Amino acid sequence: MKKIVCLLCLCLLLVFTQVAGYAADLKLVKKFKGGKLYKADNFNVLVLKGSYRQMGRQYGALMKDDLKKFYAVAIDDLFIKKYHRDYEWLKKEAYKIVDLYPERFKEILRGMEETSGLTMDKLVMLDQVYVLTFVGGLPYCTGMAAWGEYTGGGPLVFARNFDMGPLYKDFGEFLTMVVYNPDDGSVPTASLIGHCGMVSTVNCMNKEGLLIENNEGVISGGVVFYDNRMPTPIRNLAFLLDSSTMKQLDAMINGSRMVSSIIMNVADKNNAYSYECPVFDIKRRSGDHEGLLVATNHFIEPSWGISPPMFDPSDRTLRRRSNLLAAGKKYKGSFNPKTMMKLFDTTIDNGGPTWPLETHHTIFQFVAVPAELKVWLKAPGYADWTEIELGKLFSED
Repeated sequence: MKKIVCLLCLCLLLVFTQVAGYAADLKLVKKFKGGKLYKADNFNVLVLKGSYRQMGRQYGALMKDDLKKFYAVAIDDLFIKKYHRDYEWLKKEAYKIVDLYPERFKEILRGMEETSGLTMDKLVMLDQVYVLTFVGGLPYCTGMAAWGEYTGGGPLVFARNFDMGPLYKDFGEFLTMVVYNPDDGSVPTASLIGHCGMVSTVNCMNKEGLLIENNEGVISGGVVFYDNRMPTPIRNLAFLLDSSTMKQLDAMINGSRMVSSIIMNVADKNNAYSYECPVFDIKRRSGDHEGLLVATNHFIEPSWGISPPMFDPSDRTLRRRSNLLAAGKKYKGSFNPKTMMKLFDTTIDNGGPTWPLETHHTIFQFVAVPAELKVWLKAPGYADWTEIELGKLFSED
């Protein structure tokens, strides 16, 4: 009888792990002058502390081997050898963006140069690896939040897919969370998931539970780019380092003009909003229903006077949105991290937002509960849902 009970418990545990993710033990890999590198299952978790130069030095020293390897496979092998991009052209395009960074973020890169063994030119290219990747097409992304009646009174839960295309299918080992704990009074902030070498980020959350993620919006806002505005991915980090309330964050977003047309989805423990941002204006919309927000790659706010795409383009923006709205109705009252992970494990043709594994479009995903400072990471085909408690990593001793 005891054997049967134990076996049943084991089966239940395995089911929970596969469906709902699990809290990974953070395994300390190494330390360097206040910084720490952990492993959470297959993900790198980098925890930095101090001045921006000090945090850069920690970043470079702790990730030295990964930075060199990622540069070799992403820049040398992929861009230069496979796509025949000229080294000088890649460097020029990367500097066009990084030259516009606020000095505190350049300090991170300067610190990385001191300890990583890579030149500043190479580090700048790694920081801009997503922009350089546009040789493979623009990203397709999905964001969704549920709260209030949709969670049955439970905490707000947010989910996101980052869909870049097949270029990154073999780069799972370089996926990294970076947690910044600055000593200048800024709010500790984590780049939730990206590739090693990146200071810029397309998804982040801070110690106060504010969260940002970006979706491409050129279908509605047009293919227009400005090279004299602060780049959006570094602005994300700046916004959260400098904001402790949604009111502050709202003011910062509204006081900005974007480099290109994007959809900026934000949340805190109480609400979620979608900022639809062409290069000439910004409009914030609340949920599609009270307690439910869905954002893909086209504008929804009716005051734009923009019709949705007549035909669903290659990014399936209409289908993904329709699927998630239907799922919102189906799961109303029961959304939680487990439900959201199950939904984001579902492919587009089966009623979810996620591309089939064989397409290699969905590069990484996260589910977050801002009120609890918890996040679950997944990289399809590389790592299953893995829970990380961010609250323990902010201002870590």
